[in-house]
This record gives sequence, C-alpha cells and structure tokens, in this order.
Amino acid sequence: MSTKRARLSNRPSIDDDSMGLRIGVVGCGRWGMNHLNTLYKLKQNGLIASVHACDIDSSRHDEVRQIADSFHPNWLDLVTRCKLDIVALVTPPDTHHSLALAIMDYCKTMFIEKPLGLSQKEASEIIAKIQDLGGQLLIGHILRFNGAIEHAMAMISHGEIGELEHVEFNRTAARPPPDNPNIFEAMAIHGIDTACYSFGELEPSTLSVANVALDDNSNPVNTRLVLEFNAGKTASIDVGWNGVRECRQVTYHGSQGQIIANYGQNTDIVITNNKGQRVVIPKPTTPALSKEWLTLIELTNSSTEPYIYPQAQAVIRSVKWVEIANARMKSVSGYLDERIE
Repeated sequence: MSTKRARLSNRPSIDDDSMGLRIGVVGCGRWGMNHLNTLYKLKQNGLIASVHACDIDSSRHDEVRQIADSFHPNWLDLVTRCKLDIVALVTPPDTHHSLALAIMDYCKTMFIEKPLGLSQKEASEIIAKIQDLGGQLLIGHILRFNGAIEHAMAMISHGEIGELEHVEFNRTAARPPPDNPNIFEAMAIHGIDTACYSFGELEPSTLSVANVALDDNSNPVNTRLVLEFNAGKTASIDVGWNGVRECRQVTYHGSQGQIIANYGQNTDIVITNNKGQRVVIPKPTTPALSKEWLTLIELTNSSTEPYIYPQAQAVIRSVKWVEIANARMKSVSGYLDERIE
C-alpha cells in the first residue's frame, strides 16, 4: 500500500477524484460491506474514482480501511468533507426517510436500499424531493438484476410455459436474524416485488398473512404471504431466518408447465413443459449488485435527466403491501415450531 493511501482514512484526495465519480456509502453492516466490496472492485477496474464509507460505529473503520478511501463517523462529516457524486444509503429501514431527505441537500443522486421507507407517505416524500431536485434514484430491488430470474423471465416471454398463473417465492437464510428483525421489510418485500414484476408490474388486489413467527421481542422472523391479483393470478411468499439450509428459489407456474429458478450462488433453471424436463445452467453473468451499480454509474456519467428505478409507482407499491402485511401480522402472529424450508 502506498503511503498516500495509508493517510486517506479521513482526508480524501481531490486530485485523485478529479477524473471520475466519488461515491459514499452510509452504513457498513453486513450488506453495506457488500456494497463497499463491489465498489472497490469497480474502482480497481477504473469505473469510479473513489469510495468513502460512513458508519456511526467507529469500530467499522478497521473493517473498511483496505477498501475505502476514507471513513467518517456520521453522514454530515461524509458529505461535507467529500464532494460526492452518488451516496448509497445502506442503513436500517427506519432511518431511510430522515437520512435520505437530509443527504439529498448535498447529493441528488442516491442508491437507497429497499424498502425506500416504512410507509407510502415516507416513500412518496423521498420520491417527491428527488423529483423536485431533478435527481437520480435507484432503489435496491436487486432481484430485478438477477441473472437466473432474467433468464427465467425471458423463457416465459417466449411462451415456454404458456401464460404465467402463479409465482412461488422462497427465500430462507440459514443465518440467525439481525438485531430488531422485520421479515416483511428484509425479505418478503423481494417476493412482493418479484411477483408484481413477473406479472408485468401488476398491482395485487389482496394480501393475506398465512403464517408468521415472532422472536422473543415480538419481531417477525418467518412468514408466509399470499397475494391475489386480477384474472385469477396468485403468488405465495415463504421467507425466514434460521432455516435448515439456504434457499433462494422462484417457481413460475404457467398454463403449460413450470420453471424453477434457483437464483443463489449456484444458479440453475429447471423447466418442465410438454417437451419434458430439462435443466439449464445460465452462463455466468455480472453479479446483481454490480449490475445495479453499473446502471446508476452509467446513468450518472451520461445523463442529467431525472431518473427513478424501479418506477415510482412500483416502489411505492412494494412499500404499501409491506405496510399492509405489518398491520395484518398482529391478527395471525404466533410461534412456529418448524423452520421454513
């Protein structure tokens, strides 16, 4: 490591950043570190100039010092010391609203992890401000960028299983829940967005919470949701922590067959239709988080036009149905003896 790099813990070099994008990441927890590692690789490839990290836990400094150009103990220090082109917000969902509105006064291009807010009101206020500023916003609905899901959707669009009728979403983590967990905001929102996206951005008509398991502090950690759409289309969403094994799978049921997309590290697609059953191993693609960042970076470099992805209506829709699920949880909550598999 050069001596110049070693001195960069809190003094980003303007000269080094003059020919590329400067990106800040607020929140250096488990997923925040994934963002930082992704951005570090993009920097190594010459796609961005510098990466700056922020976390209220000062002990994170030791974890990020090898991959970030500077570390800051609070967001205001980050945005005032570093002239940033993009800020990523990878903090707990209950902080998104206040932090996003404040940070946008310093940087109008943001990557905010899902959910955008805890309510439709919060999400709408963030979107309204980014629109007023003429800014750019990407919300982390990462499965829209997943290679296996993209491949499966292409098969469906080519008529491989007829008309799509039901989406079955399964995501179980073998790891324990984080502090103050909320399974609806952390995982179920992916299932809700994936189902709506798969049906062509269709709005659900009803949601039911079939099961929910609570931890000792009454936080939801496992759940099963059922969504109903017009024209008889449906979706089921099974998500949770403390699983017997990792599971990342979407099953698409059509009028003439089904497609099972395993979208984890080892991706494969199993298609069953009137031609029989076959397994497709998609070609390796760019990781989904990298695709998200490359999309926003390319847009920032090439356009000054306002931009929101997914579209504002889709973002608010996901927040809306998570908000409804949280409200309905109280009527069906209980303890499950079995882990969701």
